[in-house]
Amino acid sequence: MLKTFITIIIVVMCVSFLVSQATLTPKEIVTSEESKNCVSDEVCVVFGETGDCNCGCYNKNHLPSDTGGKCFCAAPSSCKCINKECVGIFEEITNFDECVIAGYPILESYPRQCKTPDGKTFIEITGEILEKEQFCIDSGGKVSASMCCEQTTDFPNLCLIGACGCSPDNGHQIKTCDCGPGKCFNGTQCVFR
Repeated sequence: MLKTFITIIIVVMCVSFLVSQATLTPKEIVTSEESKNCVSDEVCVVFGETGDCNCGCYNKNHLPSDTGGKCFCAAPSSCKCINKECVGIFEEITNFDECVIAGYPILESYPRQCKTPDGKTFIEITGEILEKEQFCIDSGGKVSASMCCEQTTDFPNLCLIGACGCSPDNGHQIKTCDCGPGKCFNGTQCVFR
């Protein structure tokens, strides 16, 4: 009995000593916010591998102390500094399906849209008109509505004169691409006039 009691006291003293030695001062503690902060792409690095709990993009000066064991985590292929935060890039996303597979959020809209952390938006393409919507967005335009001539279909070539030059009696509302000042949508992309 005395032997067991002495063993317990020794274990408690050892644990207390180890805990006192492992205590971090406030200066040594790195918050998760600091570990993601950045001012340029050069300070953002990939940490860990797919399957490590802490895999992801971090500021190279504030990396986690370890990988955190095993769990589901997909390590990015590269990192970028976006809005002063290190963000993982998982290969170049080029369409709605790739965006969804990568696990990015699907916006509640029709047609459905998927948005990447770097601000790119991809529209679900289910037909030619939606494909032209994506062309509009990809080239810097915004989908809008305009009154155009009765025979004009969605997303006409607005670089040509006359597509939307009919009287209201002979027109109807269609989807167009607003490319901003000095630009027009040629049916596939925004171009300078």
